[in-house]
Amino acid sequence: MNRFLNYISIALIAFTFFSCDKNEWTPEKEADFKKGVKESLESKGKGLFTEDQINYISDCSFEKLKSRNIKPYDMKTPGTILMMKQMGKECAQEAFIKKPAGGTDNSWNPKTEENYKAMLRTTLLKTGAKSEDVSFVADCFINKMKEQNLGPADLQNPKNGDLVQKIGKACGEELMKKK
Repeated sequence: MNRFLNYISIALIAFTFFSCDKNEWTPEKEADFKKGVKESLESKGKGLFTEDQINYISDCSFEKLKSRNIKPYDMKTPGTILMMKQMGKECAQEAFIKKPAGGTDNSWNPKTEENYKAMLRTTLLKTGAKSEDVSFVADCFINKMKEQNLGPADLQNPKNGDLVQKIGKACGEELMKKK
């Protein structure tokens, strides 16, 4: 989850360093900002976000900037960068809840399963885990989520954090028993 939120943060920061003539938001600057965030999320997110989620994160991030009266030049200060990271994380969490990968519902379908398995595999492979182990854990995780009647959006709900961790631990233990 933190890796996804980091993608959001990186996307927001990466695009904030564009040049501006005046320190005011114009429709062109707004469009450029949103376009940059979208492009960054698409490239750095590597398919982890749906188009609806990307659009939501882009719009949400911009609205949070405006609501805090942050101007284009203000985004280059260290304090503002930290604030933007937090705003990006908030928007990502909202996007996963309000715009689940499967569409408007919170149910598993082949597309959402494959998207979440791909995210898990990518994350686990970066830790140095073996490919066959990663596939086992990803399949186990999705199956246990279904057994607990937890949908994709439930992964982003903080109240389910302990349960999600327990599922991950149980899958790790099953992997060890398998070996």
